[in-house]
Order: sequence, then C-alpha cells, then structure tokens
Amino acid sequence: MKRILPQPLLTLVLLVAWLLINNSIAPGSIIMGAIVGLVVPLLTHRFWEIEARVSNPLALVGYAGVVLVDIIRANFVVARQVLGPNRVLHSQIFELPLDLRGRLPISVLAATITLTPGTVSCRISPDQTRIWVHALHADDLEAEIGEIKQRYERRLMRVFGQSLSPESATAPSTGNDA
Repeated sequence: MKRILPQPLLTLVLLVAWLLINNSIAPGSIIMGAIVGLVVPLLTHRFWEIEARVSNPLALVGYAGVVLVDIIRANFVVARQVLGPNRVLHSQIFELPLDLRGRLPISVLAATITLTPGTVSCRISPDQTRIWVHALHADDLEAEIGEIKQRYERRLMRVFGQSLSPESATAPSTGNDA
C-alpha cells in the first residue's frame, strides 16, 4: 500500500485542492484530481525522506521569533548601507564551519542565512561540514561567523536535539577567506 500511496495525506490534499480549484465535483474532475493526487507523491517520494525530527518545539518557536526579528532589523541595516550616504560596502565570501548535522537542519540554516537580508548562503560542502556565505558588508569575519553560529546554528541544534561536540564547544569559531 505504501508503494501506491507513499503520502496518503498529500494525495487527499491534492485531490481536494484539485476539486476546489476547478469548483466542480463532476466525475471527470474527481478522476483527474485522483490522478494528480496519485502521480505527484509518486514523483516526489524521495524528497519526503526527512531524517531529522523537531525534538524541542518550544525552541523552534523561539528560533522563528529570533529569525523574524533579525529579518526586520537586517532590512533596515541593508537599506541604510545601500541607500545611505556612506556606500562603502565591504562584501566578502567566507566559510562557515558547521557543528549542525543532517540535511534538513543544514538546509534550514542555509535558508535562514539567505532569508536574512545582507547574507546569502552560496554553497554547502559535499561532506556537509561547511557553508560558504556571501555577506554584503562584513568588516570582521570572526564576528560574522560567531553571530551566525550563536544566533542560528546553536538554536537549531537545540531544535533538532543535537549536542555540541566537545572540541567545538571549547574551540573558537574560525573561518577561512574564500
């Protein structure tokens, strides 16, 4: 049954959405909605294999609040940097070493970096131990790396129930100019 309906809830949602979009419960609409509801999950089943679970929902709420505040704050900072009288920007690409593990947690971190104005995650290393980040303005790379690790990575580790390795807990966060 799992091979025919890899995501039964998604199949049902797609069927209902199809019927609502077409504003019809005619037999043809039901059949087409069922086809869409069966085919889309079959084509996307490998994207549904999530290896991480949220182990601390309260930490996730706190993380979302921090990210929202940072997005709003960064919008003003970037607007001032770009539109202000002092247009001297010091953009850099730097390497961010990761303590976070797993495709989903690392993807959430990369998305957060990109959502925050002024920074963009450029690439995740094949071994998933580093992310390259472009910062619109970064005078102090150590401070930039430390802020991302403290504000986002450490919080995500709590969200996904990961512990800090002993060597990274004591070692200062450093990055290389890339």
